[in-house]
Amino acid sequence: MIAAPHIMSKIRETGFFTLFCGMLLIVPGCYKGHGLSPTGEDAAASSGLTGKIRFIGMCPDSTRQINIVISRTYPAGVTNPDSLYNFVFSQLYAGNIVLGDTLPRNVTEIPYLFNTDPGFYEWVLVIWFPDIPDFYTGVKELGAYTTGNGSRPEPVYIRPGEIVQNIDIVADFRNINRDVPFFKQ
Repeated sequence: MIAAPHIMSKIRETGFFTLFCGMLLIVPGCYKGHGLSPTGEDAAASSGLTGKIRFIGMCPDSTRQINIVISRTYPAGVTNPDSLYNFVFSQLYAGNIVLGDTLPRNVTEIPYLFNTDPGFYEWVLVIWFPDIPDFYTGVKELGAYTTGNGSRPEPVYIRPGEIVQNIDIVADFRNINRDVPFFKQ
């Protein structure tokens, strides 16, 4: 027992003590209570949504890219174009919007699989980016997942390990001429 204070002083001198105490504080914070269920990339690979995107019209030459996007929130009540852009950028920054892979051009229909984290997504849409220097300010919604009368996007709930089927979207290139970047009813 007499050697213990001597050992502790050597540990403190080497900096190991500080590292050890830091690990004691950090490691418990890393545990999220997931048990054996997949998390992170493994959960995203086993959860998501799938369907078809049907394009109407011709993809303009001024196209930078076309993407499918999912958002945990929908801008209910926001109608001003600048406010809509601010909403989208703030949600993107917060991690509530996930941009999918770039979709091919000049196709009439394409099946897709969007792997993502489980959760509730209020807005599943296809967006168009113009080929201009500040392309983010020219982004337009080509279409969104809707059911029924199609007046508002339909939310999708993705359970862990589930691929939600038949999330079909009609993407209309005529919508890039709209004054408002995203559909609002």
